[in-house]
Amino acid sequence: MNLIARISAGLAFLMATAFAQHVSAAESPNILWITSEDNGPELGCYGDDYAITPHIDGLAENSSRYLHFWSNAPVCAPARTTIITGVYPPATGAEHMRSNVPLSSTLKMYPQILREAGYYCTNNSKEDYNQIKPDQVWDESSRKAHWKNRKAGQPFFAIFNHTSQSRK
Repeated sequence: MNLIARISAGLAFLMATAFAQHVSAAESPNILWITSEDNGPELGCYGDDYAITPHIDGLAENSSRYLHFWSNAPVCAPARTTIITGVYPPATGAEHMRSNVPLSSTLKMYPQILREAGYYCTNNSKEDYNQIKPDQVWDESSRKAHWKNRKAGQPFFAIFNHTSQSRK
């Protein structure tokens, strides 16, 4: 089970929960998504007795943990296709690594849907979607993107990606 699969399922749950009751943007919860790539369940919150991960464990105590999910694709970029679109990669032509195919005009990437609902959407900063990104997906997407740039009282959806690459 990989992290991408857990995130995908978690995002689907969050979006379904947020929109199932058709709440207005003012009533919508802020959503913070923290991604830590290329690690497995070797964390204290997943029962690893040798892991020393107090900050992640603390977050997990007040968050949702997913214990039984699998990846829809054997590599990262096609898996991200599903995360960003909610569609299985072969249905979009993005099943192969680095496909970079156009997104169907009948589909939207989930930040577009959140933005339509009034959310300020930021991505700091990975965009490896395996599809050509349409215009206006994010309010901000860069290494400096942050929810603090939103309008007062506006709900936010913010992703922070932590990878093994050094940050400048």
